[in-house]
Amino acid sequence: MPLVSVIIPTRNRAHLLSEAIESVLTQTFWDFELIIVDDGSTDRTAEVVAGYDDRRIVYYAQEKQERGAARNRGVGVSQGKYITFLDDDDWYLPRKLDVQAGYLNMHPEVGMVISGWDRVNEARELVRMERPWLHHPQPVLKDWLFAAMAHVAAVLMRRSWFEQVGGFNDDLAPAEDTHLWFKLAEVGCPIGWVKEVVFTQRLHSSNSVRNMAHVKHGKIAMLETIFANAQISSSLGMGKESAYAQVYMGFACLEYAADLVADAKADLAKAIALDSSLLLNDADRLLETVAAYAWNHLTADPLVFTNRVFSNLPSELSHLQRLRQKAVARTWTVGAFRSYQYDDMDKVRQTALRAIATTPSLLFNRGLASILAQSLLGSNRMNAVSRDE
Repeated sequence: MPLVSVIIPTRNRAHLLSEAIESVLTQTFWDFELIIVDDGSTDRTAEVVAGYDDRRIVYYAQEKQERGAARNRGVGVSQGKYITFLDDDDWYLPRKLDVQAGYLNMHPEVGMVISGWDRVNEARELVRMERPWLHHPQPVLKDWLFAAMAHVAAVLMRRSWFEQVGGFNDDLAPAEDTHLWFKLAEVGCPIGWVKEVVFTQRLHSSNSVRNMAHVKHGKIAMLETIFANAQISSSLGMGKESAYAQVYMGFACLEYAADLVADAKADLAKAIALDSSLLLNDADRLLETVAAYAWNHLTADPLVFTNRVFSNLPSELSHLQRLRQKAVARTWTVGAFRSYQYDDMDKVRQTALRAIATTPSLLFNRGLASILAQSLLGSNRMNAVSRDE
């Protein structure tokens, strides 16, 4: 019986599937099985899989369903004590299974480990690094709803915990993975960070996250499922309206990034109507959210994004246009601190100087001044510096 089961759901990506398969077969760890679930492909997928003469590969074909259903099918027929996943357009780095299985073997109290990953474009150029432990060293329950702390290919979990929460809810696609992490956190599954990059995510036009209507449907369905529990607000430390407001703020930001201005304005107005505290203290929470999304991997240019938001506010928020300069400065400041966390000192210098040029008083922000000085000296303690607003 293999120690690890790797599940790849796939549909009509025969041209990409080989790279995913080979990244599993060339792992430095050998005690695994690879379950490939063909979710209704009409291309050469079956032929591609048949071309591999490796008894660790198990192939199942099914009629077209949602991705979560294919993953659940894969787990259902697998045998491993530990389970993990890989999308058919991504690939593992060679030590993925080795380092994560090693951690679970040494820490029997931990139910799931999470590592880092890189996002690349179709030319394989680095778009964004994801190192979730830098931003959420000790996550609380609501973090699992609103922060991208895990990707299915970045985790390795014990089968017992997956089965305890019932696996993926495929009715919530494409938010079924976020819902799974939330359910695991809700029942107290202990997590561990393995601070190493373990896979590469390929960004392209057919990624599910680019279908905003699909994203919105899944996220709202997920919230409806979660808040069907009348006690959940006390566990989250926030009310239903605030949770929905945060989600609609996220929708608006993604829509601004995609230049879907009409949809963005409508969703931003919904967010404010649900939670007026977003406008307190000169709309500080709103500005912080905009600044964070300015550095999202789906945002092409942080400055263009921020200006687009403040040039296209809903009419009831037009008075916030006076905050444009503050918002731009916040965007550059967030970029500087994010770059510091990732040890990109050239970018720290560039973004910190832009923040100060926009709002000179930021020169007296001790945190920003500190990381700017370190960037000029070429050093980084690799510790997060607290911002002093």
